Amino acid sequence: MKCAIMQPTYFPWCGYFNLISKSNVFVFLNDAQYSKGSWHNRNVIIVNNNRYTLTVPIKKSSLTTSIVNKLVDNSTDWKKKQAKMIIQAYSKHPFVDDLHLLIDFFEKLNFQNLSELNTAIIKFISKKLNLKTNFLYSNDLNLIDKRTTKILEILNKINATVYLSPEGSKKYLKEDRFEELTDIKLLFNEYQSIEYEQKNQIKFIENLSIIDVIANLGWIKTENYVKQK
Repeated sequence: MKCAIMQPTYFPWCGYFNLISKSNVFVFLNDAQYSKGSWHNRNVIIVNNNRYTLTVPIKKSSLTTSIVNKLVDNSTDWKKKQAKMIIQAYSKHPFVDDLHLLIDFFEKLNFQNLSELNTAIIKFISKKLNLKTNFLYSNDLNLIDKRTTKILEILNKINATVYLSPEGSKKYLKEDRFEELTDIKLLFNEYQSIEYEQKNQIKFIENLSIIDVIANLGWIKTENYVKQK
C-alpha cells in the first residue's frame, strides 16, 4: 500500500495533486507547525498577466501553533473579495465555467480553521479530478514523534509498504537515515509540470495554483494533466 504525506496547503499546485493521484492513502500532516510566509495560507495565480499571491487572512498566535490550530480571520468577507478577483482575472479564459464550480464551492465554505479550509478545497478538487485516494489526518493518529520518526510512525500505523515522498524531502530523509530505520520502500515523486497553453501569456508562468490550470484546461484535461508521470 502506497502512502504520501503532506501538509495541507492553500489551492495547491498540480504537483500536490499528482502526488495524491499516485497514492492509495494520502495523509494530511495537519498537526505540523504553521509556518509564516509558507504555502499554508498562500498561493499564486495570474492577474493582469503577472503573478499575484492569494492569501488567507489568519489570526495571530504562538509561533509554535500547528496548522490544525491556526485560525482564519473571518472579520471581513475576504472569501467573497477573493472569489470575485479570481473570476475577474480568468473571465476570458476558455474554461471559466469549470472554474466557477470550484470558486462557488470555495465561497460557501465557512471554516474557522485553516487546516479544515485547505483540506476541504483539496478534497473537492480531488473528487472533480477523479482521484480515488483515501484521505487521513495526522492529528487523528495520536502521534508522538517528530520529523522522520513521525513519518515512520504514520506509515507503521496505517500499514504502508511504500512511502511516496515529494522530491523536496529527499535531503532530510537521507540525513535521518530513513531507509536504515525501516523496510518500507522509499520512492520520490520527481514531478515537473509540463507547459500548457496559458491564455494571454507569451512566456509560460510555471508552478501556479491549480486554479490557473483549471481555467486554461478545464476539469477533464486538468485530470489528464495532473495524472501525467
